[in-house]
Amino acid sequence: MINPRYILIVSLLASIVTACGSQTLSKPLPLLDAESYTAEGLQAYAAGDWTTAHWLFSRALSLFQGIDDQSGVLHSHINLVELALAKRDYETARKHLERADEIVKQAPVHQFQSRISLLYVQLALGLNQVTQAESQLQSLLPEFNLDKPITMPDQIQLTAIANRTKIAAIQKRDEQLWIQRYANALKLSGNKDSIQASRLLRFQSGWLQQHGDFKASETKLLQALAGYKNNHARSGIAVTLSELGQLKMAQSQWQAAAAYLNRSLAVYLGLRDVDMVIQVAEKKLKVLIALGKTDRSKVLKLWITDLKRKKQI
Repeated sequence: MINPRYILIVSLLASIVTACGSQTLSKPLPLLDAESYTAEGLQAYAAGDWTTAHWLFSRALSLFQGIDDQSGVLHSHINLVELALAKRDYETARKHLERADEIVKQAPVHQFQSRISLLYVQLALGLNQVTQAESQLQSLLPEFNLDKPITMPDQIQLTAIANRTKIAAIQKRDEQLWIQRYANALKLSGNKDSIQASRLLRFQSGWLQQHGDFKASETKLLQALAGYKNNHARSGIAVTLSELGQLKMAQSQWQAAAAYLNRSLAVYLGLRDVDMVIQVAEKKLKVLIALGKTDRSKVLKLWITDLKRKKQI
């Protein structure tokens, strides 16, 4: 599910990542190094360089543990959870999330309790435990008067609403209501984040496509793509290109579908996201078959089979 996650990481880390100045001279070198690794890790995470981000966040965690800086340890575990969720490495995500949860339980802070709860929701969604995720979300959502939040939602609540909207789309129940709630929440909060706006546009596009308005659906997806590109959000770019390909497939516009899916594949290959590479490649296989490109479809099918085999090793 990158990406609003990056925004949340940045806001939570603001308390420990400081600029170089006179105050830093009194800090121990391990703390300065840990903060530097954290800042560099955030940059790598935002750029989709997950291998580098993992090394940097892990190094920061080790340094924070070495000086018993529990705040830094907590933030590092949260960063590693976010990274693992982005990579769909759910076992690693669970491990770091449980350790972060233990720290928060020892020194309860509302902001972190809510963040941990939201991460458990995102983990459940990643594991397709939709009913569990829906239940866990209840305590994080603001109150609504029909489709309008009663109070201004904070960043965690906005992400919670987005996740609840995703659940509505999966369940095909109250989908339009939650899309409107998400739109109203973003408007009320004055949120100018184009990643959040892009996520809303994708929800709206899906709804329009279901109801046969392909032109409006495509317009929403192109707007979402522009928003992700403005933020260099590679996961968002890749998924939106894939959704554009799917939209063209629904209209039997096979050449256009192939073009979008090729672009999506290129981004996912750059991210080394094997699961999504396979998923998009399987869509492309259907397109090649529809185009009658038998030889190319055979080659692609073998490639997909090989990717799946290597993934299981």
